[in-house]
Amino acid sequence: MLLVGFHAVMLALFLCMVIAGVQLRWRLGYVLFWGAALSGISLCLIRNSIMARIYAFCWMGLSVLGVIIGFMTYDSVYCETDKYIMKEPSDIIGFDSTILYEKKGLLEVEKQRYKFVYPKSMIPLDSIGAIVISGDFYNGETYEEGTAILRLDDSFDEEKAREYAHKHNIKYE
Repeated sequence: MLLVGFHAVMLALFLCMVIAGVQLRWRLGYVLFWGAALSGISLCLIRNSIMARIYAFCWMGLSVLGVIIGFMTYDSVYCETDKYIMKEPSDIIGFDSTILYEKKGLLEVEKQRYKFVYPKSMIPLDSIGAIVISGDFYNGETYEEGTAILRLDDSFDEEKAREYAHKHNIKYE
């Protein structure tokens, strides 16, 4: 009975996460999926019926699919601070960009996308709604290493960003 309850909770949490479209920190979404999958497979051990075997077999198929999807949607981390994390989008999405997530408890909330930016480090400037990114930037032909000040959110103050760039010898266009 405990296994059935565990399976139901893991399945409910995973489905809520998928339906809401949220991303959990520390890859906890994978933990929820694998908790549901492995407990679903092991249900055939406590129930020796045809329905339990069919259910376990379905979870085995979903587990194989989960491995494939997990491999295809894995997003590696470029850099992070205590409040933000920059990740490379998964190959399945197909965009040549970097995604900035804000850490909110157990969630990673997408904040901004930056095209053709491959960061090595970042310094968020929340007070002016900007972020300083050091890394490689694609200019249409080649990659150039440099530093840029980019928009962080809607509170972006262009004049203060220009002043910050001038003060710290950062190219700002």
